Amino acid sequence: MKIKVEYTAQVKKAAGTGAEEYDVSPGSTLQDLVKQVAESHSTALKPLLFPDSEALHPSILLFVSNEQVLWEEPLTLEPHQVVTILSPISGG
Repeated sequence: MKIKVEYTAQVKKAAGTGAEEYDVSPGSTLQDLVKQVAESHSTALKPLLFPDSEALHPSILLFVSNEQVLWEEPLTLEPHQVVTILSPISGG
């Protein structure tokens, strides 16, 4: 099934694109998808998302269809959902 992944801020820069589509198996979780995304951009994005190993960096925010989802709460994806991966933006 197709899932659109959107990136913002530092995550967008590391991915080299603002959005892309991924094919995932039915029953895949958000966590499966984020790991797949990290592997597909292993040089720049993986160290940003998973700097120490399997744990998602605590500052990374995940949204599924405009609703924030915590990394610790497994979520099974549905066809055609939009996942947004972002890092907080700071500045003044």
